[in-house]
Amino acid sequence: MTTIPHGYIRAVLGPREEVLDGILRRSLLDDRLPTIQVDDNAGRVLQLLTLLRRPRQVLEIGTLFGYSTIHLARGLPEGGRVTTLEIDPRAAEAARRNLRTAGVEDRVDIVVGDACAYLETVPPGSVGLVFIDADKKSYPDYLRLCYPLLEPGGVLIADDAFAQGDFTAERTEGSEEDREAKAIHRYNRAVGRSTRLFSAFVGTQSGLLVSVKE
Repeated sequence: MTTIPHGYIRAVLGPREEVLDGILRRSLLDDRLPTIQVDDNAGRVLQLLTLLRRPRQVLEIGTLFGYSTIHLARGLPEGGRVTTLEIDPRAAEAARRNLRTAGVEDRVDIVVGDACAYLETVPPGSVGLVFIDADKKSYPDYLRLCYPLLEPGGVLIADDAFAQGDFTAERTEGSEEDREAKAIHRYNRAVGRSTRLFSAFVGTQSGLLVSVKE
């Protein structure tokens, strides 16, 4: 699957914002957090979809250092909120700092802990947009838990949908090398064949699979 060259994207849309560039440099170089954040075009797509959908409540699974969270928060309507779930306290602390630097901390709640356990506490039909970018082996579980949470017309977005990335940083010792890719393919087939979701791929660096609940 072909993606748009980064050079062309930069030439058309301009360079990365200084504040975002600083957040990336500090998080990746100083904090030495893994380089598994969304690419710049994917961030813009997330912000665009949030602007179009105008959800009152966004749920993000996988905060890391908050790069995608910033884009989601920027797209919110007045009064909207992002709840983002992160299992690593160190990454969550970096995200808090980065959200403050980007000026969006007042729109975001960070929940540190197991994502599946939290999802089971969310009221059905209460979320307008869900973004999944966490443990790849759990993608089918996230789909099962998130679908009931979406309101009618709600948007479900999964990152790494092309299943071609390096997921080494997300693997546990002894896991099979291709378990992550197999789980992503299971997720893709499930949403692609669902009669209750309308889905399409977006050609970002790692691929987004965007679905709308009918």
